[in-house]
Amino acid sequence: MRFKDKVILLTGSAACDKNKIMGFGGATVWRFFEEGGRAAIITDVQQDLGKESESLLRSHGHDATYMNLDVTKNEDWQKVISFIDSKYSRLDILVNIAGILDPKSIMDIDIKLWEKTMQISTLGIFLGVRNSANLMEKSGGGSIVNISSMGALQGSNAYGSAYGFSRGGMINFTKSAAMQLADKNIRVNVVMPGWVHTPFTDYLYKDEIQSKHRVSQVPLKRWGKPNDIAAAILFLSSDDASYMTGSQMLIDGGVTAGRMRIANPLDK
Repeated sequence: MRFKDKVILLTGSAACDKNKIMGFGGATVWRFFEEGGRAAIITDVQQDLGKESESLLRSHGHDATYMNLDVTKNEDWQKVISFIDSKYSRLDILVNIAGILDPKSIMDIDIKLWEKTMQISTLGIFLGVRNSANLMEKSGGGSIVNISSMGALQGSNAYGSAYGFSRGGMINFTKSAAMQLADKNIRVNVVMPGWVHTPFTDYLYKDEIQSKHRVSQVPLKRWGKPNDIAAAILFLSSDDASYMTGSQMLIDGGVTAGRMRIANPLDK
């Protein structure tokens, strides 16, 4: 039981229904409890979905609490951390998942949308790490896992200009946080998913042409599943990864390993 007595906090994690399309947070929470986790605080701005997930998890006997959290607001973070401290007196794991994706180009994106994307993916991560660190230190240390994207590693006309930029910033911040929080026994790592079917990407998955196009670029020839990412999150959150901090874990089915071979019409 890797997570016995542990308390986990996840952002952008309202989609937890196994009978529907789950997000990274939902898949992580279920596996966390299966491995002995004590309590999970799931946060999101989608209140109705979050409350449904809270009720669903509790109906299975799990100590789960939904809280509304706008990751760009410091006062929201303070409220969540204060609740966790007062109820559990510890925080062992923080998973920063919240994000938005808009595929608009540099010339087309609205400045307010650009700013919103940056706020969620950069300010949101910063506030989460800073507000969680003291309680984690009081707990004897902990693990922070930031969710970036393979889009942080390469330019693209598929992700949009703001998304890749913001996710790239997360990687550098993860490394800085790992250096600065090591003396508190807090490890900070980043996971970079490829094309994974979640509520976030469902519009692409359902588009047959778009879906086939993306799979054609994946050496493993399939979409990723939320559990593929949850497994990585929980590995990094566990003692199995006790010597890992400031690390990047790329889970993209091989997309960024190299270029796929294009059939040569001269081949026989």
